[in-house]
Amino acid sequence: MNAETFQSIGDLAAGVVGNIEIIKPANRAEWLAARKRDVTASDASALLGIHPYTTSYELWAEKTGRKPDEEDNEVFRRGRALEFVAIDFLREDYPDWKITHSYNNRYFRDPVGRIGATPDAFVTIPGRPGKGIIQIKSASDFSVKNWIDPETKQITPPLYVAVQALIEAELTKSSYAMVALIVSGHGMKLHPPIDIPLTSGLMPRIYREVADFWRVVAEGRHPAPDWKRDGELLEDLYEPDGRIIDLSKDNLLPAICDEKARIASEKSAIDKRLREIKAELLDKMAGASAARISDGRMITAKTVQRAGYTVKPTSYIDLRVKASNV
Repeated sequence: MNAETFQSIGDLAAGVVGNIEIIKPANRAEWLAARKRDVTASDASALLGIHPYTTSYELWAEKTGRKPDEEDNEVFRRGRALEFVAIDFLREDYPDWKITHSYNNRYFRDPVGRIGATPDAFVTIPGRPGKGIIQIKSASDFSVKNWIDPETKQITPPLYVAVQALIEAELTKSSYAMVALIVSGHGMKLHPPIDIPLTSGLMPRIYREVADFWRVVAEGRHPAPDWKRDGELLEDLYEPDGRIIDLSKDNLLPAICDEKARIASEKSAIDKRLREIKAELLDKMAGASAARISDGRMITAKTVQRAGYTVKPTSYIDLRVKASNV
């Protein structure tokens, strides 16, 4: 892995002008290793609270090695494969554009701010000054709905994708940023690239958020977890170790424990009542597959065969609240 540097585009956070380092990884493993040191453009939105798949707490767990790097999967592989298809389609649809595919062989990073990016492609367009970046995203016929603006019904990049493109433009000294969406399903469709306006106030905020993130990491702290989204990660991170600790000064815990007990009791009662209702309906239907009731609704019943399978050994944390001995 080798590197070169050039001057960044200007004053970033706190008026600091730094050098942008260009790393040339020899393979995917080196590229992944280079990204480990930074908050990358694809993850930065987590620090703004707008990333749909990653929280700031999860990002902290990844960057500190507490959470293993996400394993490759079919969705990631599809995205990498469709990137090449999208490049071919772009060159076919816009023959006068000069498009350079990066092949993940250039990683741009600010070593001071510890922000990095890997643009998918660079583009030079006749009549348009400077060069731009093109961020390529893929979706299926089903998931493309996440790209459709509910009011205009037009393809619109989600906010976290726009932020990624803007950071890539900033770190590569580009004059404009574009996002191209390719959709796969019964066919393959490349939507026209969409310009992302370069927002002057975004990067200073990104740099502040990233600086705060790395400061928290250096101090041995972590961002606040998102209780709705980080539950599984917290269970993975905190294996009970046999200690007994004192949380008696946390005045919120009794109310939380009371709520847990109340919800568990309500759930048990609801599950029991649902079983009773099912039994009553089956009795009234007397083996029929369907029954029409007075308001016009239909009750249906069918036998569902459940295939046998072997469950792999797993573990989970059994969390209970026990009554006080006092």
